[in-house]
Amino acid sequence: MALLTASAALATGAGPIAGNPLIAVSAGPFVFGRDDGPDNERPRRVVQGRPFAINRTEITNRQYEAFVAASGHRRAFYADHPLLGLPDRPVVGVSWGDAIAFCRHYGLALPSEQQYERAARGVEGDAFPWQEGPRDEARANVGADVCCSGDERDGYPMTAPAESFAAGASREGVLNLVGNVWEWTSDVYAPYVGVSTTAEGRHRVLRGGSWNSDARHLTTTYRLAYDPDFRFAANGGFRCVRSSP
Repeated sequence: MALLTASAALATGAGPIAGNPLIAVSAGPFVFGRDDGPDNERPRRVVQGRPFAINRTEITNRQYEAFVAASGHRRAFYADHPLLGLPDRPVVGVSWGDAIAFCRHYGLALPSEQQYERAARGVEGDAFPWQEGPRDEARANVGADVCCSGDERDGYPMTAPAESFAAGASREGVLNLVGNVWEWTSDVYAPYVGVSTTAEGRHRVLRGGSWNSDARHLTTTYRLAYDPDFRFAANGGFRCVRSSP
């Protein structure tokens, strides 16, 4: 599949969230899903994507606190944690509803699973945002070899600053789409084909793995079904998108 050249995929817009620009992602066909992984990632197919723009980094504690001050929304559960609550770290301890409320406050939305995969995989269906090479301390904040605990090989025992790991950026320059924190998507968890048997479709999908994930979870296709009301995860955050009409 040829690389897309339409509509300046590398263009960057300031966006409504201070310090977290929106990165444009072009329309066009791209690979979604895979056939050589878990059953819930199948089938691999080519879908037609619409243009959108996605935050360059995960939403940080500083950005979430600004939203709380402006809206009166509840604070993140780990807002005062000595490491997880640092201003430049991705906000964690937020439910799916908290993430939705943040994005809507700025006229944005949570990414769909297809938007996440297009941003993270490019058009060819790469396993990682950086296309080739291992998941190492230069590219992503990942966990120990055995799930599920963090380590300090990458310099961070828990979350890393959202601007970290430039070597792991996507083709468009989006950071930390694999590792650091799991990211909420807008979608209900269900098989790509067939009928859902998971809590009557109540669960939502997290993507990308985190600072305490092992290699099995650290791909651009891994899908984690999660209770949308749970707000106590120390490894779950989010970013927002703006979809084009």
